Amino acid sequence: MTEIVKLQTIKVKVVGFLIISLSYLLLGLMSTWVAIPPGYAAVVWPAAGLALLAALYVGVLALPAIVVGATLLNYIISFQYEDGGGTLLLSVVIGVIAAFQAYLGRIIILSSLSLPLNFSRLTFVARFIIFGALISSLTGATLSNIVLWSQHVISDSDWFHSWVSWYVGDAIGIVFTVPWLLVLLPKTLSSVVPKGSFVFKCLVTIGACTAILGILMTATEKDKHKFELAVNTDVLANALTAQLDKITDVLQGVAGFVRIQHQITPMEFRAYTQGLLKRNKTIYGLSWNERVYTHNLAAYTKEMASQYVGFDDDVTFKFSQFPAQPETAGMENDALHVIVSYVEPTEQNYKALGLDIYSQASRKAALEQAWFTHQLYPTSPIDLVQGNEKQKGVLVLLPAGKMPLSSHAGYATAILKLEDLGTLAFDKRVIGQTGVVLFDPDVQASEAVLYAENIDNEDITQLVSQWREHKSAEDILDTSVFSLLEIRTIPVGGHHWILMQVSRDPFLYQPWGIHVLLAGAVLFAGLLGWFVIIVAGHTDDIEFQVERRTNALTQVNERLVASERAQAEAVKEAKRSNQAKSEFLANMSHEIRTPLNAILGLSRLGLNQQPEPGVSEKFRKISHSGELLLAIINDILDFSKIEAQKLELETVVFSVPDIISQLRDLFIAQADAKGIALQFKFAGKPQPWLKGDSLRLRQILVNLLSNAIKFTPHGCVCLTCRFESVTDKHCICVVDVTDTGIGMTQLQQKGIFDAFIQADSSTSRKYGGTGLGMSISHRLAIAMGGSISCTSKVAEGSQFCVRLPMVIPPDSEIKVAQYEKQRISAVEPGTLRGHVLVVEDNEINQEVVGEHLRQLGMKVSFAQNGALAVIAINEHHFDLILMDIQMPVMDGYRAARKIREQGFKTPIIALTAAAMVEDRNKALACGMNDHLSKPFTPQDMYRVLVKWLKNHSANS
Repeated sequence: MTEIVKLQTIKVKVVGFLIISLSYLLLGLMSTWVAIPPGYAAVVWPAAGLALLAALYVGVLALPAIVVGATLLNYIISFQYEDGGGTLLLSVVIGVIAAFQAYLGRIIILSSLSLPLNFSRLTFVARFIIFGALISSLTGATLSNIVLWSQHVISDSDWFHSWVSWYVGDAIGIVFTVPWLLVLLPKTLSSVVPKGSFVFKCLVTIGACTAILGILMTATEKDKHKFELAVNTDVLANALTAQLDKITDVLQGVAGFVRIQHQITPMEFRAYTQGLLKRNKTIYGLSWNERVYTHNLAAYTKEMASQYVGFDDDVTFKFSQFPAQPETAGMENDALHVIVSYVEPTEQNYKALGLDIYSQASRKAALEQAWFTHQLYPTSPIDLVQGNEKQKGVLVLLPAGKMPLSSHAGYATAILKLEDLGTLAFDKRVIGQTGVVLFDPDVQASEAVLYAENIDNEDITQLVSQWREHKSAEDILDTSVFSLLEIRTIPVGGHHWILMQVSRDPFLYQPWGIHVLLAGAVLFAGLLGWFVIIVAGHTDDIEFQVERRTNALTQVNERLVASERAQAEAVKEAKRSNQAKSEFLANMSHEIRTPLNAILGLSRLGLNQQPEPGVSEKFRKISHSGELLLAIINDILDFSKIEAQKLELETVVFSVPDIISQLRDLFIAQADAKGIALQFKFAGKPQPWLKGDSLRLRQILVNLLSNAIKFTPHGCVCLTCRFESVTDKHCICVVDVTDTGIGMTQLQQKGIFDAFIQADSSTSRKYGGTGLGMSISHRLAIAMGGSISCTSKVAEGSQFCVRLPMVIPPDSEIKVAQYEKQRISAVEPGTLRGHVLVVEDNEINQEVVGEHLRQLGMKVSFAQNGALAVIAINEHHFDLILMDIQMPVMDGYRAARKIREQGFKTPIIALTAAAMVEDRNKALACGMNDHLSKPFTPQDMYRVLVKWLKNHSANS
């Protein structure tokens, strides 16, 4: 059993050894595969991250595997260098340094952290990156580059760049790779990443985005280098063309010099051409080649031979032809010869004097092409020997026919040294990583090359062959080892050469900008991966805490359920209480208003009969007491509406002077009775017509004036109205109510707008009141979008300022309001006509309402309930119906619906003590036209009649 366990342990170790070694090798090869040439610097080295994790979790046993994997990897990489051979010993040393770096990282990390590592904490991740990536990577980069430098693998100038690339690659490799390994190997590593599936998806997304970014940036950089190669090839082509143009100029000068003279001597030719040869180092020699026919050959030869007598003892002029050519005697008299007549420098080319270059087939073809096209034309390449130096050359022929007064016709010829021509044209212009080849397309491949630089013969042969087959750079690149290729055609008179510039690498030089961008992108992707791991860890902790607290809260919640049930019952009870309060207020209002209507109505009727002074005074006191009671009821109802948020504001066009006039009529008698002055003023330009809630404005001002008169024993009360911020459509209506009364302290002013609050208890006993007036006025002002403020001094008086935003109505609405006002004022009491049905079950109210209607000139009929009203309207014609709501047998709502269902359009006015908002809305909803609450004033009754009676006047 023990042996089996040992064998299994050995097997596990061997498998682990192979996995670590092969993984290191594969990750390293992937890095070199995506590395950017030239130099193949890797932006990221994920193998370093694998080695660090292996050293952390496996320990010393992982080091041999790292050494083997790194050794194999570096041995393979070493074959990429130009010497083509890798040194195994050097690769082993680099492998040992890689293992040493990983183990040193383990020591530094575990000096401050302990296994298992919790990578969900920011402090752990920060220490791991600083110690494992930034610090430990310094070891491998420094030691490895020192070893490579000492073995002359890298030069002094490349040492720093190599060190930076090595260090950055290892550091970023650790930062980028470790999150992937932690997620992909959760069972192998004891540090489990929380929410591994989520983290893996995030890493895949981040990696894909980084890869796409890298591909786009690399493609952009490749296009840039491709463009730079095209530009550089254009520069080379232009430089070569410029050199050829200079040579053409030289030949044209030689041709002109020969043809403008009837006869020249070799010495004159030397004198002319010596300066040209010195200034043009690419020209091996200059010659004049005369065109001579056979019948003139003997005379021409004799004449030229005489010219060279005495010129140079070693130089003689003798006609000759290329070998394997027939003798001159056998030629036709009109056969053509092109004879080298003058040549410089003579000492190097004297053997060519008298040579018939027309006798050689290839040169004959070039001569004929030049002559017939009248253009410069080159011959095929030739071998030039100058001392021990040997290089290729080419003859460039410029045809020149006879001129007047000249007997010369032939070719000005230059012998070009192609190596010197290429060196001069391309000097310091060729990009270092590229190769250049110049060849003649009409010459066989083995002899076609005119000039080559930084490219071997095998590649030249392949390029020339592929060009002859495809003649397209794209097609050649598809079948060659080169990544970049540019082709240019170089015109040489009537001929052309082909210039090709190639690069094996897609980059012409090391693109450090791309390195920096890619390194930054990969580093950002790695840090983002760590951030996702940290967030996942925090999320997992939060979820754990939430789950734990949820369990605790569940128990608490169960205890709260009973409490919530009790609370729900309490809420229901509160709603029932609130409903009961509302119903109580409504019922109390109805029950109080009904007898109050009788009290006020009968007192007014009594006063209208002009009784004796003593009786009249009693009627006035009864009426005043009733109005006070009505004001208290109205205040309580308004306060209840505001508290229940059921207050509704109306928007009507009203006359400001009318409001002021009503206030004067209402309070002038009260002020006169106390002996105080009551003043009303307009400040600035008045706005006679406004649009808003005139009833609430009047209610606010009534409360303010009532309090001012109440608390002013002597002096005066003044109301001032002015308008601010006036535009075409809006304004601020400002009303100041000032008195010279008893005033208030600062403490009293703070609570003046609170409900049920008065100055003190003695005030309520002396002056009376509920303490609701100011609170209601304040809340009404706020509801209307305005404000109300107070300033006061004890014994000096008080000032209340009301600011309300108002709408300035258009002229069309003002005209309608003016017409309605004139229509109502045109009808005098006692002149109304019409038959009114009063549906009322209270006999006293029947008497009050009937008497008021008869005084206004109306005919009155009565019905005790809604059912009798329905019968009466079917039997008689009525102009208007005053309908009570609460009645026996059939209430007013049902009666109104019955009347409307039977098709009667008679105006129905709800005359009821139900004065709440919902009462009015309910009355209108069941088919009634208007609502008049009890107790009503004669003016209220009058306005309703005038509004709804179609033919209201006796004269109508």
